[in-house]
Amino acid sequence: MASAADQITSETISESIHLLEQSVRKIEHCLKQLDSDQIWWRPAPELNSIGNLILHICGNLNQWAVNGIPDLPDERQRDLEFRADISLSVDELTGLMNQTVAQAAAVIHSLSPENLLETRQIQGFTVTVLGAISHTVPHFVGHAHQIIYLTRLQLDNAYQFDWFPGSQQKRVPI
Repeated sequence: MASAADQITSETISESIHLLEQSVRKIEHCLKQLDSDQIWWRPAPELNSIGNLILHICGNLNQWAVNGIPDLPDERQRDLEFRADISLSVDELTGLMNQTVAQAAAVIHSLSPENLLETRQIQGFTVTVLGAISHTVPHFVGHAHQIIYLTRLQLDNAYQFDWFPGSQQKRVPI
């Protein structure tokens, strides 16, 4: 029989990966409704586009989970995530996001109860591995909701909802 620590670790891992994967699914749902100009549209010059937000969540997830948890060197170039002159295609953004989430999920899936309590230095902060997961997963989810909002803002009534009450989805949506 699994210990309580093993069960908590398993549930933490499962829910964290589920939240990341559901966020990707929702972002992809938005991207399918938009053209390139809409993906890189900024509501104001000082605000971010959907494309920049995707680059940002991938950069953050890489820094905190893909490299931070295994204690690998930090190679993030945060300023590049917000540049207005970057314009990757939908396929490039989707590929980057899927690759980053798959790498993060593999790292998170490999963790033991003891690993969750280890400390790391990430982005100048001393955090436990659990703390790193607790930071980066909600960060990803939060920006996914911004992407949904920016999509709805641009499409107005043409926006196609991904989930609605009464749908057959088995797990709690984000």
